[in-house]
Amino acid sequence: MKEVDGITRERFERDVVPAYEPVVMRGAVRHWPLVVQGQAGLEPCLQYLMGFDGGKPVDAVLAKPELTRAFSYKPGLDGFNFMRDKRPYAALFEQLWRYSHFPDPPSLAAQSALVSEALPGLEQANVLPLLDAAIPPRIWIGNRATVPAHFDDSHNIACVAAGRRRFTLLPPQCAPLLYLGPPDYAPTPAPMSVVPDLHQADPARFPLLAEALKQAVVAELEPGDAIYMPPLWFHQVEALAPHLNILMNYWWRPLAAPQRPDDLHLAAMRLAMLALRHLPDGEREGWRALFSHYVFGARGEGLTHIPEGQRHLFGDIDAAADAVVRKDIFDRLKS
Repeated sequence: MKEVDGITRERFERDVVPAYEPVVMRGAVRHWPLVVQGQAGLEPCLQYLMGFDGGKPVDAVLAKPELTRAFSYKPGLDGFNFMRDKRPYAALFEQLWRYSHFPDPPSLAAQSALVSEALPGLEQANVLPLLDAAIPPRIWIGNRATVPAHFDDSHNIACVAAGRRRFTLLPPQCAPLLYLGPPDYAPTPAPMSVVPDLHQADPARFPLLAEALKQAVVAELEPGDAIYMPPLWFHQVEALAPHLNILMNYWWRPLAAPQRPDDLHLAAMRLAMLALRHLPDGEREGWRALFSHYVFGARGEGLTHIPEGQRHLFGDIDAAADAVVRKDIFDRLKS
C-alpha cells in the first residue's frame, strides 16, 4: 500500500484524495494524548478514557473465540455469529480488563460510537488536523477481532490509537469476486462479504478469492498511524493486539451543491435492484445501457447538443431542484 510520512492537510487534499487509492499516513496522530496513554498499557488507557465517559450506553458486540475471530454471518447465513447489546463504557472496560487475563477470550468490541456523545471532550483533546473540525469522529474499542470485507460510500480516515490493525483493501471492481451478502442483510449497516477472513478462506469453497487477492493492498498500522480509504473500496480490518485495540475514524462526504446533501448512493442502488429484478434478461441489458449513458456517461462534450440552461438533471442541480426531484420519487414510492 502507498505510504506517506509527514502528511499535511494541503498535501492530503491536493495529492491523496484525488488519486482515489488507499494511502497509509505514518505518524499522522502520534501527537494524540490517547496514543500516548495507549502505549502506556491497557489500564492507563482505559482510565484516561473513563475521564471523558458521559455514562451513555454504547453498542457492543460479543462473539465466541473462533479461529477467524470475525463479527460475521452464521455458517448458514441464517443470522449472525455474535450477540449485540448496549452497555456503558465502565462495564465494557471492566470486561476488557477481565478478558485480558484469559488465554483465549471472546471477541468484544464497542463499535462506531459517536465520540461527542459517548466520550465528550475526547475529540477536542485528540484533534485530526487533516480535516475540518465539523467532521465528527467515531471510536471503536475492543480486543482482538476481525470485521470482514465491506465497503462504505463515504471517504474515511481511520486512526490507530492503541493496539495494531491490519487493513486489506480491494478496489470496487473486485465485487464479483468477494462473495458479497445481500445489501439489505448484513452484520453491519455496510454491505459485507460472507467470507469471515479473506486470508483464511477455503479455496475450494471460495475459488474466486485468489483473483481478488491479486488486486489487494495490505498494510499493518501501529499506534499513531492513519489510513485514508476512498469511498467504495472494500476493506477487511483486523484488530490484532490480544487485549486492547482502539480506532478513531472520520467519515465524510462533500456537499453535492450548497445545501444539497450527497446521500443517495446506497438507496439508489437498492431501489434499482428492486425496480429491475423482475425484468427479462434482454430488458435488463437495455437498462444497463441506459444507466451507462444517463448515470455514468453523459457529461462534457456528450452534452453539447443541449444548451447549458436547459440540461436539468444532466446539469447542475441546486437544493431547490434537488428537493423537487426527491419529492417526485418519494411520491412515486408512496403510490
